[in-house]
Amino acid sequence: MPRYAYMMLDHIEKDVSRQAMQLDTIGNFDKIFVERLSPRADKLEQRQRLLELLAPGDVVFAAAADRFCRQTRDFLDVYARIEAAGAELVLLEEGFDSRSQAGRQSLKLLRTFAGLDFEFQSERKKQGIQAARGQGRRIGRPPVAIPAAFRDICQRWSQGQLTGREAAALAGLRSTSFYKKAAELGYKAPPRQPRKTITD
Repeated sequence: MPRYAYMMLDHIEKDVSRQAMQLDTIGNFDKIFVERLSPRADKLEQRQRLLELLAPGDVVFAAAADRFCRQTRDFLDVYARIEAAGAELVLLEEGFDSRSQAGRQSLKLLRTFAGLDFEFQSERKKQGIQAARGQGRRIGRPPVAIPAAFRDICQRWSQGQLTGREAAALAGLRSTSFYKKAAELGYKAPPRQPRKTITD
């Protein structure tokens, strides 16, 4: 089965030497993927190419966790793709091997803590929102600004003097925002005029 190596280089570690020395202890890779990140472009394109190649029985080797992923969530998401492909992952510095019982136990523990962290962050976010509302602070997008003559525009629209599109343009709003704001102020769309029938 193919064995792949993956190395990530960024502005901190620009030389492959350290990772290459660690991976040389394994050797005989079918393909080596080298990711070179920059402050302007940090998409992991080489890792994506590697993931797309994977088939059942393949093994991916990386020198260390921080040379393979960015944080816990990223690691779990990428490993889920490796697992779905029927492949395995080995991180040399951490001694992690998904083929072993110890590796599987480590994954289980990591997923548990990631779930706890998500719940904790979610709860803190909810508490923060409640506290902000309790202080009278607005949550979400700022309100859409409306012109001083907005009521006059709405009245002309509700009386059929302006179409909805014309009224929205005069108010400087999108049509959906105009209709929503007009409804909040109690203005209703004018009744549709019945179509004229042509008679002989």
